[in-house]
Amino acid sequence: MILAIDFFPDFWIWQNRIKIGRYTNQKEWQKKILEKSLSWLNNIPKTKIKDENRLLVVDILKNQYTNKTLQSWQEASLLLGLNEAYQKNENPKIKSQILKFVDKKIDKNGNWISVPQEVDVALLAFAISEISFVEKNKVKSALDTVFTLIKSKIGEDGTVMYRTSTKNFRYVDTVGFVCPFLTKYGLEFEQEEAVDLAISQIKYFEKFGLLENKIPCHAYEIHSKNPVGIFGWGRGVAWFIIGVLETYKQLPDNHQEKKYLQNILSDLAKTLKKYQKENGSFSWNIFLTDDRSDSSATAVFAWLFKEINYNEEAIKALDYLKSVTRRNGAIDFSQGDTKAIGVYSQNFDILPFTQGFVLKTLY
Repeated sequence: MILAIDFFPDFWIWQNRIKIGRYTNQKEWQKKILEKSLSWLNNIPKTKIKDENRLLVVDILKNQYTNKTLQSWQEASLLLGLNEAYQKNENPKIKSQILKFVDKKIDKNGNWISVPQEVDVALLAFAISEISFVEKNKVKSALDTVFTLIKSKIGEDGTVMYRTSTKNFRYVDTVGFVCPFLTKYGLEFEQEEAVDLAISQIKYFEKFGLLENKIPCHAYEIHSKNPVGIFGWGRGVAWFIIGVLETYKQLPDNHQEKKYLQNILSDLAKTLKKYQKENGSFSWNIFLTDDRSDSSATAVFAWLFKEINYNEEAIKALDYLKSVTRRNGAIDFSQGDTKAIGVYSQNFDILPFTQGFVLKTLY
């Protein structure tokens, strides 16, 4: 039985990749992406912590196969993408699945059914707050809980830590997790300190964690200000884009930091253009253009290109993503979960995160 459990994932991946990338019609492909995303929202595939497909039963028994924090940003991305699709066509099926999902996360009193412990959930809270047909007063308590959680994770330098176990490091992931939520929450509920914290998180990372071309490293140490990990990790760049772009979109046009964020995005996009491969994709480390392509980074970069009217680059990226879409509508070859600073997965498979940002780009 143990051998069968180990064999099945490899076999399942192999058979799902048969006839991969056969979509020639854009509308048919878009429809398949939406269908797969809808089927996943309330039955999301488990994203593995480890790369190995051996002795999986041991990981399952030890509760080390996946975790809630890893799943929360998968759910958030899917929800953001499906909500974007709903805004364009008001499909009742999308609405019903979104409401079903929210009911599984938040109870009738507006509180989290499972109380979050880590800041990763802020992206999910942001996604829920973006849903126009969910009344804000019905989820306000859950949003308050996330704001309180984030404040409890503020370190000695005044910025939000990723984990208390690495309290002296500031991860690029955290920019993507907390800044969109803090900005929207602060503006909607007149909590200026929340918006200020979001801007501060971005400014500190820009000062200590970015190259001159605006490409971020994985993290920096708050005392020495030294960058750690690598510069150019694709999904790390994506996290920075998510944090900055969603914050930019939330801020009113007359906000004093709007131009600052716009300049960051413009400089970053100009750099990314140089490293886009001929097939439209980006490597898992964007500077290593001969290395493996990462669909998760490519999806977020496509979204950025679309938002700032780099239409040619956006289309090229989407064409690549279409070419790696399985026949069931799942986009393949996204890099797996990162193990630690500087330790990156070499497993490339499906990732709901990717699916969500492709939807955001398509709609």
